[in-house]
Amino acid sequence: MATLFVRTATTKMGASGLALRGSLELIRGSLSLKTVSFFLVCLLLVSSTHAFEVSENFWESGQAVFHVGIPGTSPTGGSWNDAFKRSMDAWSAVSSFKFIAEDEFLDPCIDRGTDQFGDGVTGVDFRSTVCGSAFGENTLAVTLTAGQCLNQQCTGGFTISDADIVFNSGESWDVYSGPLRFDGTSEFERVALHELGHALGLDHSNADSAIMRPFVSDNDALQTDDIDGVISIYGGETIVETTVSNIYGVALVEPDNATLSGPNDSVNLAGTLSSSDDQLDGKSLDLYQYSFENDSTIDIQLNSQAFDPFLYLVRVTSSQASIPEFTFVDDNSGSGNNARINTTIQAGTYWLGASSASNGSQGGYDISIISSSNTPSSSFTSFTSIYGVDVLVNPNPNIKGILNSNDFKFDGKLLDLIQFDVSNTTKLKIDLSSSAFDTSLLLVDVIEGEVGQLLFQNDDNGSGTNSTLQPTLQAGTYWLGVTSFDPSETGDYTIVISVVLP
Repeated sequence: MATLFVRTATTKMGASGLALRGSLELIRGSLSLKTVSFFLVCLLLVSSTHAFEVSENFWESGQAVFHVGIPGTSPTGGSWNDAFKRSMDAWSAVSSFKFIAEDEFLDPCIDRGTDQFGDGVTGVDFRSTVCGSAFGENTLAVTLTAGQCLNQQCTGGFTISDADIVFNSGESWDVYSGPLRFDGTSEFERVALHELGHALGLDHSNADSAIMRPFVSDNDALQTDDIDGVISIYGGETIVETTVSNIYGVALVEPDNATLSGPNDSVNLAGTLSSSDDQLDGKSLDLYQYSFENDSTIDIQLNSQAFDPFLYLVRVTSSQASIPEFTFVDDNSGSGNNARINTTIQAGTYWLGASSASNGSQGGYDISIISSSNTPSSSFTSFTSIYGVDVLVNPNPNIKGILNSNDFKFDGKLLDLIQFDVSNTTKLKIDLSSSAFDTSLLLVDVIEGEVGQLLFQNDDNGSGTNSTLQPTLQAGTYWLGVTSFDPSETGDYTIVISVVLP
């Protein structure tokens, strides 16, 4: 059964010049599937040449604090609050506007009666009524905004000072990704995403795949049209990106939010395929590097209205060689022709590739990444070596660890050993840093499980008391030794391994 977004707006003017807008009703279609489908097709035929619409209402400060303290969890166990905050983060990630979450409950219906304009503080909750008024037939949610009129006549927009969202507690809800369920269960997170778009000042879009379109669909992430809409009001986000050197000589970008630590993360980015991009089998390719600190369940979607998307996800080692058993590709698992990878992965560093299914395709695209890790952990293999010390097999370029009192001791100093492989002759830069102890870094080669020789050792070549090595390594297996300069020091440390180009 299809679900229909219907926008009903009533604007009233108070003595103070305030404007009140009941901004969104989300209605579940009660018609037969055949009738609703026909109506949907007709609507899309009429509106497919249009795009986003703005309401002329906006937050003057460019940010809004939402009090998020919805009690309870969804039937599948996900938190309503986490889902709502992921939707907030999705909008914040794609423009200069910022949603800020306050982890406490605030009644969204305070001062929301007839001819009232709210209390000036945002709230969200499930309710049986719209702050005292009955929900329309099969209405799922309503967003109420209020603010100061921009002119004395209150004929234009207003600067928003309050936005409250009420979800219909009489409906069946859950949190899930992907296609809508046929049992009539409404998906909370994509509805929250749509509602927050109205709270930002967006009206409905006529773009077929937009989250702000009048009909809810299998799409559960922001699209290019949604992003263009919010940027038209608040401007674009300045994203700091780092170009990563690699052995393949391809353009590789590491965004500023490239490390996902869980337990729940949501990332959105937008880009453009062009003829100047690196080419793979005659197709343009953009590559991004992301690191997952924990074993995670991920849902990555690549969407475009300009071309048929093709999505890559490839795990890489510390020397930037691909790991075949952690390589994923997809063409049409998303809505329409869009691409989607929904799977469980091991902690590590991955390259995310945006490309097309056809040669020569160009145009804009957007990517959404949702990851979750129920119990922060990294399922790397460890073994006890012939020397009696445990060795962690960790191929990642970014490694976090802890020297603790239970570790193996070597010359009175605690020692962690980490094994990694190099597939081709490569010059690496290995940085060991800690704010807890004076670091010391060792590198040895390993032949058939036995230590060959100590190749490099460093104490303070890094900044402060940190350590750095820049070895050129032949193909083979190596152990990194993490220890301290002084005996029995403990604490957290970080290893970052990067490729050094000639």
